Amino acid sequence: MNEIVAKSSLKADAPEWFPNNSIMTQRVDSLSNSLQNRLKIHKRHGNDSNHSQNHSAAAIPNIDDDIKRLKQIITTLSRDPGQFDNLLDIFMETLIPYFNDLMTLFTVAKILVEEAITDPNFRYSGARLCFHLEQNCPEFRAELPLRCEKHLLENRNMHNVLLFIAELYAQLPHVAVYGKLLVDSFKRLLSIGGNENVKCICQALKLTGYSLEKSNKNDLDEVFEQLENIKNAVGGNVTTLLNTVINLRYSNWGHSGDSTDSEYEIDNHVYEGVTNTVFYQPDGNVLTNEESEFIASYMHSNEEYARNVRDI
Repeated sequence: MNEIVAKSSLKADAPEWFPNNSIMTQRVDSLSNSLQNRLKIHKRHGNDSNHSQNHSAAAIPNIDDDIKRLKQIITTLSRDPGQFDNLLDIFMETLIPYFNDLMTLFTVAKILVEEAITDPNFRYSGARLCFHLEQNCPEFRAELPLRCEKHLLENRNMHNVLLFIAELYAQLPHVAVYGKLLVDSFKRLLSIGGNENVKCICQALKLTGYSLEKSNKNDLDEVFEQLENIKNAVGGNVTTLLNTVINLRYSNWGHSGDSTDSEYEIDNHVYEGVTNTVFYQPDGNVLTNEESEFIASYMHSNEEYARNVRDI
């Protein structure tokens, strides 16, 4: 044994070596533990009927405070969208206790949509908040498009409603429901006519046209046929904007022909691929589907967030 040790090239004072993927493994383990704690809190508050009733009674006085906090987050993001990553944790922690409270979720959806419609500065951040919230709360996911459709029918500021839906379409992984809302709104505005309606359509198309080309091509063909027909009926800056959008479509929305299919597949399947990944707990046990989806939504959103997520 002494002879083997004497001949060995290994040194006791050599620096410690780690596999290349160990850092990422540690990040996933840390993220797993943090989000499992969140899920446990959510399950404990949502699935235990006796505790849920007691918690609900105790939480009622705090709902107003939490809604006030939500509005403060919205105000901050409207003024400084760069604070999004810093406020995302607070946003989620504030709303997790209400994931089984439909009335509160409806109120949250109402606030987010109305603020995004009223304040264009919040539109982009509002869509991002909706993304994170709906990935973890199916009830909110179901309510959000219904709330948007309601505003399309009733809100006088249809242009801002449409532009917010365009943001949702661009950021959320399921495009079908918002794609239909978009093209139906395009057709409705075209039936009314006018420079401002055409301008709104063009603004939305600059954001969504490339994806709509894949998901709603037949409807988009109809929209552009009508846009071509009214080119001579609009004037001023709207004419320039309309010609720009028409030319964008002719040039594949600025994407190279070789990358069209692959980019679209990545855009539409990256989230599905992450949620189908098998995650393991530190003890080697496989996470449940619910836990995996919860982790996947955060990993998909922002690697920086995954690195800095903290336990609650």
